[in-house]
Amino acid sequence: MGGVYIGVDIGTTSARAGVFDASGRLIASARRPIAVFREAGEVVEHASADIWAATCAAIAEATCGLKAGEAAGIGFDATCSLVALDANGGSLTVSPTRRPERDTIVWMDHRAMQEADEINAGGHDPLRYVGGVLSPEMQPPKLMWLARHVPDTFARAQFYDLTDFLTYKASGSTARSTCTLVCKWLYQGSERRWPQETFRALGLGGLLEDGARRIGAEIVAPGTPLGAGLTRAAAAAMGLPVGLPVAAGLIDAHAGALGTIGGALGNEAIDPRRRLALILGTSSCCMALSDTARFVPGVWGPLYDGLVPGQWLTEGGQSAFGAAIDRLLRMHPAFDGRGFEALERDILARCGGASQAARLARDLHVLPDFLGNRSPFADPHARGGIFGLDLDQDEASLQALYVAGLCGLAQGLAQVMRALEAGGFAFDALVASGGAARGALVRQIVADVCGRRVVTAETEEPVLLGAAMLGAVAAGTYDIAGAMRAMSRLGQITEPAGGEIAALHARKRLAFEAMQRAEREIRAHAAPVWPKLVIFDCDGVLVDSEPISLAIVRATLSRHGLKVSENESRDLFLGISSASARKIAELRLGVALPEAFEADLAREVIAEFERDLQGVSGVREAIGALGRSVCVASSSSPERIRASLRIVGYSDLFGPRIFSAHDVANGKPAPDLLLHAAAQLGVAAADCLVVEDSVAGVTAAARAGMTVFGFTGGTHHAGGDYGARLAAAGAALVFDDMAALPALVAAHRAP
Repeated sequence: MGGVYIGVDIGTTSARAGVFDASGRLIASARRPIAVFREAGEVVEHASADIWAATCAAIAEATCGLKAGEAAGIGFDATCSLVALDANGGSLTVSPTRRPERDTIVWMDHRAMQEADEINAGGHDPLRYVGGVLSPEMQPPKLMWLARHVPDTFARAQFYDLTDFLTYKASGSTARSTCTLVCKWLYQGSERRWPQETFRALGLGGLLEDGARRIGAEIVAPGTPLGAGLTRAAAAAMGLPVGLPVAAGLIDAHAGALGTIGGALGNEAIDPRRRLALILGTSSCCMALSDTARFVPGVWGPLYDGLVPGQWLTEGGQSAFGAAIDRLLRMHPAFDGRGFEALERDILARCGGASQAARLARDLHVLPDFLGNRSPFADPHARGGIFGLDLDQDEASLQALYVAGLCGLAQGLAQVMRALEAGGFAFDALVASGGAARGALVRQIVADVCGRRVVTAETEEPVLLGAAMLGAVAAGTYDIAGAMRAMSRLGQITEPAGGEIAALHARKRLAFEAMQRAEREIRAHAAPVWPKLVIFDCDGVLVDSEPISLAIVRATLSRHGLKVSENESRDLFLGISSASARKIAELRLGVALPEAFEADLAREVIAEFERDLQGVSGVREAIGALGRSVCVASSSSPERIRASLRIVGYSDLFGPRIFSAHDVANGKPAPDLLLHAAAQLGVAAADCLVVEDSVAGVTAAARAGMTVFGFTGGTHHAGGDYGARLAAAGAALVFDDMAALPALVAAHRAP
């Protein structure tokens, strides 16, 4: 046990490395900055080459004093950012700017809000494991965004969570950590499988081909030794020996939890299940462990093997913590760029104690959801606010704003804690780590608001320690539980105040909750009404007619000497008018069909409809819940449309608002019919939503400048992957349950 272990932490703005001995004592550390690129639309990006260079430089500096053979293992943690590489490890752009070096979507990037809303509206079963709502900070929405907006990258890329990218660069192993995949990718850790049905529904099914090689074919527990250790190239860049054991990594917040939640605290019995780990940095995370799966609405988890092998992890938090304070302070005229530490010293000197500082914010209240509410409401559209502002611009008002911000953040943490306790957890202590937890004022306000003692680690670098523990596990020195016992110790305890201070925070809680309600109400009032008109195709969307009509088309054409298969008939005739079908058939036959072909076909189809036609389930419920104007625009004749709706009992839903390809010169895929319907009802194309089941119909809507949803719920789409073709033709999303349409509309942003 004489060796030392290297922990590497990649945050949002820096790469850090620390060297620890087997007892968890910090020997040396170093830091290097990393670049962050921001674009409009909440786009935040890194360049992985820059991250790797900073990582190697920080490691080389931190380890320069080690003796030969002294290093025994290395572990990595990083933010849950998404890296795209080609098959040779080169960068593939993820950027709207198409800058080739920008190959990493940063964790806090919210470009995929629409995609996250669509996923959540779909009600997919794996959402149970993320509190029912998937955050845009997770990887599936970002992958969907790339598929739509940077398709060349999506088609070619090997995708890595940033932690897994680092271990790949260090060891050459493409193995992924269970931590990254179960926490951010919807991987089902307890079943050891990818959610294939959900990925296919999201248009991500191609990522699961070849054993899911592009996103993780080999999946291992944190601390597992990877490959043959450090590669020659990585060892040279770091100044470390080739073959040094490299551990499968953790997300950065999870490394902070590992470095603290199982630490010794005096003579108290160690039970990590009764501790809530708080990791307070740019964002905040609240992590709890249990032996059984506990489902808490609005809170991520339960996540099997997300932190400790064989246990379930539940994770809440706030998308902005330190970032929220920074945002607040930069709004104030008296802020001169000083560090939080200096501001806290001045506040403590003025107030005579950390608990007493809350009095400065008695009448000033901050809702700090500047980047949405991660939990317990899982609302990425939420936004922050300040109540109680006056015209003061002096130092005292700056201090009051800082304290009010801390109180608001602590109220948010307390909401998460109460949600977890309502879900079956019980906490004796909050174990805090991360840069923001170093402040005595931060710890005291959190303790006072939550009504729990706050305990911090002895080490100044608990996140780096958590990463170094992984190195010790990879080296074979400890298992995870043994590393927690041997290398982690807790130190300073901050007890909650009672009496007047507790009563003050109870009143501020009422104000905080009132601000949350007001924010939601204001958002609801301000939201634009979209769409103003929903245009439904008929066949395959409202009525399950396509198998019947296509079978009759095949039989009719066969009598005239043209034989087509079931798949061919769908590809050739789905979504087009009988006149267009006639032209295609005549080109195939080389002769003209009888003049009565279309009329005879229509009569035969309607007669069969009278016997067997069924309505698509959920149509009536969907239209009732939409609360929008609706109409039908179909390639079929007016007589066939009306007969179809009458037979299935949907005529009353549309009344006279029925439009046919017979009304225009050019049917689908030309946009004429859809534009005609919108014009007749006085609605602009941009205010229309079209629901279509065919490539021809989707193409028509795209050409008309209308948003179009692809529908694959008809029986003619069963067992196929037609949804990908609809998406390629221009469908904004593809769905297969008509009852889900109102939720999808509510989630979709107006164009």
